[in-house]
Amino acid sequence: MKIALTGGIACGKSNVSQLFKKLGAEVISLDELSRQVVTPDSKGLNQLIERFGDGILNADKTLNRKALREILLKDKANQQLIEDILHPKILEKMQMEIEKTKNKVIIVEIPLLVEKNLDYLFDRAIIVNCNEKNQLKRLIKRENISKKSAKQQISAQISAKERLEIAKKLPTDVIENNSQIFEMEEKVANLYQKLANL
Repeated sequence: MKIALTGGIACGKSNVSQLFKKLGAEVISLDELSRQVVTPDSKGLNQLIERFGDGILNADKTLNRKALREILLKDKANQQLIEDILHPKILEKMQMEIEKTKNKVIIVEIPLLVEKNLDYLFDRAIIVNCNEKNQLKRLIKRENISKKSAKQQISAQISAKERLEIAKKLPTDVIENNSQIFEMEEKVANLYQKLANL
C-alpha cells in the first residue's frame, strides 16, 4: 500500500515519517531523493548549471541549495524550470525504491503532492498539520531565518485548507501536530495499526 505523507513546511512531516519507520513501515523521503539527483556530475545538477550558471554551486562543486531556493522563490518561471528538470528524475527514483521494497506499508514523504497532482501514484494520503504559530516558530528555528523570510516561505505554499482537498481524491488521515512528542507517537502508532490491518 503506497501512502503519500504530506503537509506544510515545518509542520513535522519528517518527525512523523521517522515514527512510522520505527514502527516498521518503509519510508521514502522525496527530499532525500531530490538530493540524490543533484550530486556533483549528475545529469540533474548539470542541467541546473546549464540553466542558472555555476553561481548555484558551493566551493566543493556541490549544489548550494540556499542559492537555488532564492532563484526559485524570486520567479515563478524559475520554479517551473527547476521542477521540470528535477521532478521526473525524483519520481523515477521513487518508483525504483517502491519496486525494491517487500514491505506492506510504504510511506512516501512528498511535500508537493497536491500542487503537482500526484495523487494518482498513491492509494492513500496522510496530512501532517499544525497551527500557523507553531509552523512559523519551527521554521524560524529550523532554518535560522527572519520572521519575514519564514512568512514568505509559508505563503509560497498552498494553504492547509487547499491541501485537505486531497481527501476528495484519496482516503486521507490527518495528524494534528501541535502537541507533545509522546502524543504524536501515540497518534502515529494508532494510525500505523489501522493501515497495517487494511
